[in-house]
Amino acid sequence: MRLLDRHMTLFSGSLRTLLQRESDRRRWADSPYAWLFQPYMGEEAVAMACQVSAVQPAIMSVAAVVLSPRQVHTSRTWVATLAASPALAPATLRRHHQLHTTHSPRSPDAECLSELAEFIGNRPLVGWQLENTIEPLNGLFRNVLGFGLPNAQGDIAKLHGRQLRRLHPHIEARSRLGDALTRWKLPPLTWPGVVSEATASALLYLRLQREIALTA
Repeated sequence: MRLLDRHMTLFSGSLRTLLQRESDRRRWADSPYAWLFQPYMGEEAVAMACQVSAVQPAIMSVAAVVLSPRQVHTSRTWVATLAASPALAPATLRRHHQLHTTHSPRSPDAECLSELAEFIGNRPLVGWQLENTIEPLNGLFRNVLGFGLPNAQGDIAKLHGRQLRRLHPHIEARSRLGDALTRWKLPPLTWPGVVSEATASALLYLRLQREIALTA
């Protein structure tokens, strides 16, 4: 777990979250999902991005990209637009397809969410303002499968702010991913889709890990 060793506090979560994960781990101990609740012993993580429409019923585009300590594996990406009732908001659905370059809409049913859970596994999740980003997705998981994503989670925005204050205490950490990419001299978001956002978040996370290692 060298990817995470230096900054495990980023993944600690609240006491309430930890207690909920332990409760879920016991509840699902004899289910096919039991392995998702086990500690991860590898070196990979998964960068997440999620965009939700303002219309109801909501349409959601999700991307998950695997990263290792030295590389973002863009060939290992899960992406989908989830729509329980696509016929009720065809214009919004078209915009999601155009913006996020996903395939045909998928129903957020047990088969789809189990596939996403299988892709993520029990690897830690990272993302820009991650808690807010994946809360709608966690809502789907709880409604359909009975549990939210149990993975350790790390908010890259908090890590960015922490390192920026350490090196430049007079500079305010802005809340946009694009500003953080510029600050750390990474390529800008060329397309505002979920795959681009997840990939950029993964690159930023790796860059911050390197910067912290150099200044430790």
